[in-house]
Amino acid sequence: MSENPAAVIVAGGPAPPVAWARPLLEKASLLFCADSGLHLCLACGLQPDMLVGDLDSVGPEQLSRLPALRYGVEHHRSDKDESDLDLTLRALSRHWQGQVDILAALGGRLDHALFNVCAILFQGRGLGLQTRLLEPDLLVYPLEQDLLELHELTGSTCSILPLGGELKGVYLEGFRYGLQGETLGHRQTRGLSNQIESPQASIRAESGQALVVITKNYPGC
Repeated sequence: MSENPAAVIVAGGPAPPVAWARPLLEKASLLFCADSGLHLCLACGLQPDMLVGDLDSVGPEQLSRLPALRYGVEHHRSDKDESDLDLTLRALSRHWQGQVDILAALGGRLDHALFNVCAILFQGRGLGLQTRLLEPDLLVYPLEQDLLELHELTGSTCSILPLGGELKGVYLEGFRYGLQGETLGHRQTRGLSNQIESPQASIRAESGQALVVITKNYPGC
């Protein structure tokens, strides 16, 4: 995935430190908030382009103090069928095609975190977005039949977790343990804890789906 300017979604999970998040939010091409993600934006001194969700974590007084947002507020019923982050991703896709960094989507409730990594990431792909989840020391990417390029991650740990079946035709370049067209089995641990050894590394798979989880050891993202 390229390092071009990204849109950013702030989800409603535990917020990362303001000092880490603010530079990401300031340079975002578009900034969307899912419900309580608004709190992190305001703590960074920023206004989102759009606020989406049932707004059960945003009080009427706080809403009344918001200036007019570029794309407004999309208020949903509390008994909706989708999560606030799901709805925010769909709303963003109507205004943006390209890289999307999602913050505050991990930690907190395990069920929310699992849905975010196993459903939201791949839903974004279906909407034409290049999605990834970011935390201060963590990156999570979806991988399908494509090439994932990783830049300036030397020394970071990378794990590849196949989903729903085997990940076939796997090629790893720039890793301590390279692969050349091999298979990573479902419910096996062979893809755990590889190490990136090149500033320009890549992962490619010919078939299957996987999560790529990178524990970072570098100064930025």
